[in-house]
Amino acid sequence: MLDQDARICQKQESRDRDAARLHSGEIDRASLQRENDFFAGLPIEEFRIVSVGGRPLAKAR
Repeated sequence: MLDQDARICQKQESRDRDAARLHSGEIDRASLQRENDFFAGLPIEEFRIVSVGGRPLAKAR
């Protein structure tokens, strides 16, 4: 079960660490955004959208 209050604290601590790293010059804004990008670890170039709402966008390869 998710403890919402604990999660709020974790997120704020993460934001505070990010702000401190930016302020100290340890990392620049663009690098921090890449680091925090949810999709950064996924091989996006390998993904392909084949349908939307169950309807194909193109013929299957």
